[in-house]
Amino acid sequence: MANLINFNPQLTTSPQNTFQVETEGYVQGAYFDDPTTRMWLLQGQLASTVAQPIWGGMAIAEGVNAPNTNQGGNPLTLATGYTQYGGFTVFNQASNMVVTPGNSVQISVAGMSVSYFRQGSNARIAVQCNSTLAAAIDAGLTNQEVSWDFTNQILIPFSTTALPVKVLSVNTNSKIVSYNSTTGAVTYTTGTCAIIQI
Repeated sequence: MANLINFNPQLTTSPQNTFQVETEGYVQGAYFDDPTTRMWLLQGQLASTVAQPIWGGMAIAEGVNAPNTNQGGNPLTLATGYTQYGGFTVFNQASNMVVTPGNSVQISVAGMSVSYFRQGSNARIAVQCNSTLAAAIDAGLTNQEVSWDFTNQILIPFSTTALPVKVLSVNTNSKIVSYNSTTGAVTYTTGTCAIIQI
């Protein structure tokens, strides 16, 4: 046999910025399927006061509908502190979220709906995690105290108030959301995610 052609019909390629070669890591805002917690997945409508895009893995405050409004789900806003915190948004079954030009992350804005889990649902959700915290909780206990940065929407080392969650796992090679408030761009980048049970 002479002159073999260098050809691999089974070759799998990965176009840039699509599927990655790595299979390890989490995606911020995704929740882990569970036959008991999936029944607690809710959908609410973002209030007209929400001034920025919303994506999965953000702490939200849940309001009560005005009487006789027949709105599709309770009104949601971003939680600004622990007294408002009611749960976390997720990407799962968020069919109303959109990807707009210049963004690589699906988002919702005021008036649109978003999926979320309430605190106490036992849902396991991937959230963005501070790298200092990731190193500190390595091989620690699941019930160690952590806090939440409501401005930057990230899990941080414990400060004065504990977020009522369990930290189950941490991965530094995950897809996290990056938000540029100047341009409005919402894109994926690589960083640290923690799996929390709320």
